Amino acid sequence: MPRKKTPIANSSDEADERADIANANASSCMSPLSDAVAEITANISKIIDEKMDPISQLLQLHRSELDEHNKRITEAETRISTLEDVVTPIKAKLQSLEKLVHDMGERAEDLENRGRRKNIRIVGLPEGVEGDNPTRFFESWLPKALSIASKAGRIKLERAHRSLAPKPSPTQRPRPILVRFHNFQDKQQVLNAARELGINGSPLKFGDSTVMFFQDFSASVLRKRKMFDEVKKRQKAIGAEYRQIYPALLKVNFRGSVKVFHELAAVESFINSLDAEPFGNI
Repeated sequence: MPRKKTPIANSSDEADERADIANANASSCMSPLSDAVAEITANISKIIDEKMDPISQLLQLHRSELDEHNKRITEAETRISTLEDVVTPIKAKLQSLEKLVHDMGERAEDLENRGRRKNIRIVGLPEGVEGDNPTRFFESWLPKALSIASKAGRIKLERAHRSLAPKPSPTQRPRPILVRFHNFQDKQQVLNAARELGINGSPLKFGDSTVMFFQDFSASVLRKRKMFDEVKKRQKAIGAEYRQIYPALLKVNFRGSVKVFHELAAVESFINSLDAEPFGNI
């Protein structure tokens, strides 16, 4: 005989039925909502993909370009490194060759000036006074003009001639004369006699022209010495004694202070450092 349902059992069954009905109703409501959410999500994803696709392509292009640049940079660094390995010993060799050329140039210049030790340069003598035989003329004129004792009134010369520049017009400065002595002592005697005349304030004259005597040097040494011309004028104006020393040094004696200068800037600095009072006549 079947058991009779109690009121409690009936109540539980009714609750279960109600729950099933609610779940069924909820499922029927959620289905359209889920479909809508899925559709919206798909649309958003599509929009994002459409927007991001050009950016992704552009980034990919830039990446490819960066990879290519990195490749080229690496190749360039490799080449530079290789060149540095090659250039370093060449640079050292070049510096060595430059020093060698410099030293050889100085030696050649020294040899040239040694070859000119018996030469003097005479400046200011009018054109043509030496006649057709300059060597003969200066052999007798030099000892006579400078009051130098000599055998038979002559100094033995090897040669004498004007510089090889074009002959100037009568209004232009005469060309210097190069004289080569047979003996070094005779040359030095002539220079000393000419210097004494200048120190005594009575330089040698030929007519109205002042005649000056200089040691003959190479063109390079003459250029270096010429740089001191302006400061020598300033020194003369303030009463300083000076003389040039081979090859291109300037020895200055002022107020008992003796200095030897190798560079023009150093001489100018020294003159500027002196008292302002002596410069009143400059």
